[in-house]
Amino acid sequence: MRKQLFFLLLFFLPSLLFAQHGVKQSKVNTATLDAFEAEVLKEIQEQKMAGAAYLIYHQGKVQRMKAFGEADKASHKPMKTNSLFRLASMTKPIATLALLLLQEDGLLNMNDRLDVYLPAFANPKVLVKQDTLLEVPILQTETAKSPILLQHLLTHRAGFASQWGGTLGGLFLATYPNVNAHDLTHFSDQLAKLPLNHEPGEGWIYGPSINVASRVVEVVSGIPFQDFVQQRILDPLGMKSTKFFLEESDAERLTTLYTPDGQSGIRVMDPGTVSSKLISGPKVFYSGSGGLVSTLEDYLTFCVMILNDGKHQGKQIAKPQTIALMKMDQVPLNINAHFFDEGGQLAEGFTFGYQIVRKEISKTLKRKGTIAWGGATGPIFFIDPKEELIGIYMLQTQPNSQVGTRKTFPDWMIKAVRPE
Repeated sequence: MRKQLFFLLLFFLPSLLFAQHGVKQSKVNTATLDAFEAEVLKEIQEQKMAGAAYLIYHQGKVQRMKAFGEADKASHKPMKTNSLFRLASMTKPIATLALLLLQEDGLLNMNDRLDVYLPAFANPKVLVKQDTLLEVPILQTETAKSPILLQHLLTHRAGFASQWGGTLGGLFLATYPNVNAHDLTHFSDQLAKLPLNHEPGEGWIYGPSINVASRVVEVVSGIPFQDFVQQRILDPLGMKSTKFFLEESDAERLTTLYTPDGQSGIRVMDPGTVSSKLISGPKVFYSGSGGLVSTLEDYLTFCVMILNDGKHQGKQIAKPQTIALMKMDQVPLNINAHFFDEGGQLAEGFTFGYQIVRKEISKTLKRKGTIAWGGATGPIFFIDPKEELIGIYMLQTQPNSQVGTRKTFPDWMIKAVRPE
């Protein structure tokens, strides 16, 4: 009898193990994805955007990837899943990893002072009072009590003047009338001359600090930032379509960047042709804050590597300990890492590279630990490590507040994989 039971177990055990493992297999609600796509098509028809593309990756597999509308309205160039999109601030996680790889190499530490590497940032000044006299701005400042640290760069806590927060937006924009005309050295040196909005580390203002981090990469590595990113991140990951600037041959896949025309439509901001500044403009400002162009699949490759703790096709691109820093809140809990106060809920933190959900709230279905960000030109993404879920939504409209599906995209993707 015992021998019979033994052989029965040998026969059924593989099936039982497979059944248990099968629990992890993705079950995507296609009706939910269909409903999302219908909303995308509606917004294209309403001229809120020209076209879009998205993908949902769940538990090891791309469950759906589609493109809609046009990459360029004038020529009726169709949007494709391999179209090239301006990542804007979705560049930041890649640039962040570049700096973290230097820590992995033992060449710096996130607790180091910034002025060790960029002396221009020694003795920063903090804004105390701002006024005007005969329409001329007058700034009262005092020497900062603490130095700017490298960790402040990656979490937007340095207090730098910024067009996205604080009270020094006008001064920031006046400092860079044509940011693309100069390199990272010029950008950092000019920023160092401006006062800080707050004491280093004591607030959160989304701003230009990743460009400063990119300059640190150059100083420490001894090679241009773009070369370091290429050699240590893009090449090892096989991200061949991800570039800072493009060649004429890339114009075929480049999307046109649009902006609302104020009349329920959109107009060209930067063409998806050889006339684009990405092809014909000056190629000197390799911005870690927002300079990369990429595709759905290339950006997914980076996200999957993050999800898999630095591993890509059996190769370790970065140590698990390094990637853990990109999935862990690095901001004090009394600071809300969000453009808006969110009613004092303090629900959002910031890792080295990403915004992170600290606690689940009714406003979104994103669970605790989800990391995410987006770009001013339209694209957004999120990674839910626990659910092994990645969503990437690419469009090219700036500003894009009129695109409702951009706001609701994470919830659509989460509803598609969560059972009712």
